[in-house]
Amino acid sequence: MGSPIQTEISRLNLSSDELDLIKEILQREPNELELEIFSLMWSEHACYKNSLKWLKTLPRTGDNVLVQAGKESAGAIDIGDGLACVVKIESHNHPCAIQPRLGASTGMRVVTRDVMAMGAKPVALLDSLRFGDGERDTARWLFQEVIKGVSEFEKNFGTPVIGGEVYFDKGYNSNPIVNNMAVGVINKDELVSGVAAGEGNKIAVLGASTGRDGIDEDTFSADMVTKMETKKISIDQMMDVSVENNLLKAIRQLVEQQNVIGIHTIGAQGIVGAAAEMASRGESGIRLMVEDVPLREDNMNLREILFAETWGRILVCFSPDQEAAIRQIAKVSKVGFGVIGTVTNSGMLTCINGKDVIAEIPASYVGLGGNAPVYEREMAVSEQKCPPVNFNEESEPDHYPDVVKTMMNSLNVSSKEWLSKAFNRSIHTESVSHKFPSDAAFVEIEGNKKALAITMDCNPNYMKADPNMGAQIAVAEAARNIVCAGGKPVCVSDCLNFGNPYEPKVYGQFVMAVKGIDEACRFYGTPVLSGNVSFYNQRSEEGRVKSVVPAPVIGMVGVVDDKKTHTTLSFRRKGDMIFLVGKSVNDVNSSEYAINYLGIEKSAVPYYNAEEEKEIHETVTGLIKAGLVRSVHDVSNGGLFFNLLESAIPLEFGFDITSDAEIRKDAFLFGESQGRVVVSVAPEKQDDFVDFMIDCEVPFSILGHVTKGEIRVDDESYGFVGDLKKKFESRIKKWLGEKL
Repeated sequence: MGSPIQTEISRLNLSSDELDLIKEILQREPNELELEIFSLMWSEHACYKNSLKWLKTLPRTGDNVLVQAGKESAGAIDIGDGLACVVKIESHNHPCAIQPRLGASTGMRVVTRDVMAMGAKPVALLDSLRFGDGERDTARWLFQEVIKGVSEFEKNFGTPVIGGEVYFDKGYNSNPIVNNMAVGVINKDELVSGVAAGEGNKIAVLGASTGRDGIDEDTFSADMVTKMETKKISIDQMMDVSVENNLLKAIRQLVEQQNVIGIHTIGAQGIVGAAAEMASRGESGIRLMVEDVPLREDNMNLREILFAETWGRILVCFSPDQEAAIRQIAKVSKVGFGVIGTVTNSGMLTCINGKDVIAEIPASYVGLGGNAPVYEREMAVSEQKCPPVNFNEESEPDHYPDVVKTMMNSLNVSSKEWLSKAFNRSIHTESVSHKFPSDAAFVEIEGNKKALAITMDCNPNYMKADPNMGAQIAVAEAARNIVCAGGKPVCVSDCLNFGNPYEPKVYGQFVMAVKGIDEACRFYGTPVLSGNVSFYNQRSEEGRVKSVVPAPVIGMVGVVDDKKTHTTLSFRRKGDMIFLVGKSVNDVNSSEYAINYLGIEKSAVPYYNAEEEKEIHETVTGLIKAGLVRSVHDVSNGGLFFNLLESAIPLEFGFDITSDAEIRKDAFLFGESQGRVVVSVAPEKQDDFVDFMIDCEVPFSILGHVTKGEIRVDDESYGFVGDLKKKFESRIKKWLGEKL
């Protein structure tokens, strides 16, 4: 069974208790290779040992859920008409802090392959990005390089990046948050499991040949283990996604021809990790023949073969009579193929080299097999709440147009139009989301009247104030965005980005955020299908290591039953009436106005009432279905004024509104209280709109009307939309130092 233990336990990030547990599981002393397998598969990245207890509290079931969170590489939900939507979010934060361009591109590959492995064709990609203080050159460099990496992947893979969000905050200095979301569509009866089952069935590796491409950077990111001795992944291989394109073709053929029993991606845990996951799902075992793994380099040792993270590989399980057909598919698709194992009924992952058994471990005790260690760390939850902004201590601005100019200097209150132009124009030319912007990105389903509405949301300002309420608001806003686009929210994939879980304060933030997501997802009926946890996101501030601002990013998918009801945010006609659905509140808490104009960095979360929010969703859905609104746009970051500006810019209309006399004007224009939506209504439908709203018994008010181009509030001119558009859309470009 191998030589005595020579590897230092500390180097493998195993505690003495874990070492004792390993001995108990094996009923013997482990060898070096087995210890390394346990270390790898008991990492946070592989088994979520510090988070799984709380992740299991999230709602994961529902009438339409086809694949629950934790069961496969991604989650899947029934969207009707025999179709399934496959969805997954992943983080790639730490690699992007070091090599942002490469990290961003490979992050896209990671999340895309999870969707592909279930048989689905990726139809859309989204990003949620966080960078440091915009005054720092590092933030500018990281931003530019990450966008380049995302754009290059999009161009080479051919799936459009259709939406997302970007925030800048010193809480992410030197530690960007780069979360990628992939969404795929498949006939639901074609969904593939990552399973190995059936004694005597074969296991093969499909895709690129294995080289000395290191697992250790990803492992380091997940658990802060010390470095091991494999080489880094080559830059050329990291940027070349042709193998993924070929793999997608191969997977689709395997699915259509029903050649396989299971498919699993090979990721940060290498071949050994993928094999263990497949065996665990099938409650089976696998005999892995290490010498049969197709190699790209000579003289590779056993750990390099088993643990290497070579990109563009999957494991497939199939019956022996399908081997010739699968070889042919691999040949036509121009991907490598090699049979490397056999399914057993032993429940053991057995690695064999020649005639020697070099490692043998019960599959259920590694990765997500169900028997890996699960911990609850010490937590500290602050009883002190951030105080609300006290209007009695803050004088009202003298000249509101100057407030708008000041706020437009913030990168967080600027158009992200530059981003859409940075991506591949040939892919986006016919994109509905690109041509007709709405609160959620819009994906038409080929050959079907249905469509998908997709969004990513989480405001870091709210997370600073209260992780629990901030997380609830993230779910609520995601649902509101989908409703405003004409869809019904159906599921969530989350990415939970936090600091060191061994710090009680950080672990308390994590638990409070998970509880917030749990409460909100249950309330809005959006089960969590998949997700990711990224711990150890830390930054240096004045020589001290500090955790980043928590970022529990919510990716949400909605279904638009008829693409004709897709609703955009842009004003369409001069003279249309503008209404506010929902109530105004004297509240500027945690708003961009409070931070950038009043200079109050932290305050309470903005006003949020879940019951009122749900009523707004139901009302807006009814208005859209009744055809009573021409545009719909929710009030969020920047407040009402910037909501109206975003609706005015696309077709260059203006607006003329009157503020609410009962609400302080800065709160009315720039407050970010939740549960508000702005709609424009054709004059001939105004009476029907008012009757509908009265029947709903939901607060609403008339704001004003759409103008030809001037922007006025309370009879005061703020200029013309063309001038404001230029300033609003050029902020990021100017920050990057590009010529206007």
